[in-house]
Amino acid sequence: MTNFEPDNGTSRDDLGQRVALMETMIAEGRRNTARFGWIFVMWGLVYFVAIGWSYYLPYKYWAWPVCAAVAILAGIVVRVREKRAGGGGSGNIRSRSIESVWQGMGTAIILYVAAAIASHHAGSPAYVAAILFFIGLAHAISARILRWGVQAAVAAIWWVGGIAVFFVTSDQSIVIFLVASFFGMILFGLYAMMLERRRAAASMQNQVRHHA
Repeated sequence: MTNFEPDNGTSRDDLGQRVALMETMIAEGRRNTARFGWIFVMWGLVYFVAIGWSYYLPYKYWAWPVCAAVAILAGIVVRVREKRAGGGGSGNIRSRSIESVWQGMGTAIILYVAAAIASHHAGSPAYVAAILFFIGLAHAISARILRWGVQAAVAAIWWVGGIAVFFVTSDQSIVIFLVASFFGMILFGLYAMMLERRRAAASMQNQVRHHA
């Protein structure tokens, strides 16, 4: 009675194991996101530096290409080192899905920004709104896959900012973008890094107890 067979031949135990597996994969996906929290912080800072350069330093058209190139190279170097150290596994299918989402979003934004700059369409509120919605979409998809309410709230921040820039001036739209970057990238990244440190500390304590 406690282990019935539904019409599709799946038992209650099988369903329980599948649910447990899904929960494990979701937890691992969140851990992988937390492990790369520094990337969110780095890109948030890149946005601030690039915008500051474009406003206050010469050669403003080089601001975004140079800053983005430095960030991409830094990410590649870190990933290569992790793989050489044996810590660069792709994880489960959810983790790989999250990675694919952000790689696709990053590629789309790079192409979009490059085309906008080359055609002299960068800087308008619609241009800024599109970037806000791109980043918010990546956060939203990740939050959906990982069932992570905190990241869903971050997606909402980006989307609300994307809507808001249609009702303000160009300069105000840049301020909105920076506010979204601070809360939706830097603070989220710091929060993810905090979770990773807590997890690492708890894992270390468990190992000590195990060997005690």
